[in-house]
Amino acid sequence: MARQINVLLVADDGLTRTIAADGLSMYGYGVVTARDGEDAVEQLKAHRRIDVLVTDADMGGERDGLAVATLARQISPKIDVIYVSRIPYRIPERAKVRGAPCVRSPYHPHQLASVIAALRHRAPSEDLKAVA
Repeated sequence: MARQINVLLVADDGLTRTIAADGLSMYGYGVVTARDGEDAVEQLKAHRRIDVLVTDADMGGERDGLAVATLARQISPKIDVIYVSRIPYRIPERAKVRGAPCVRSPYHPHQLASVIAALRHRAPSEDLKAVA
């Protein structure tokens, strides 16, 4: 039996965080949540078996969603990253980590599950260029 894929979901909105986490759990993913960038960093350090980071690129704060993704890749270079954003085309490419797709918000958990599945089953050299 394959090991469960663990997702760290970072969203500052509590309702979004709850709905997305519950939905991903229903799809069989292990989900850890964080309310902001600092909380996300603590979770990344505490849970070394995080496979996928879903982070809100629009999230502000001392450590924004883009900075969380960069730090996550420093901690775990093989972690898959998915950005969510209300206006994904405004995220500068140079600010994103390599190979990280973006899902437009508001989103449904099935969209995240689909992108996670695509990331986990791609060839190592493939990049997902499309915005979901």
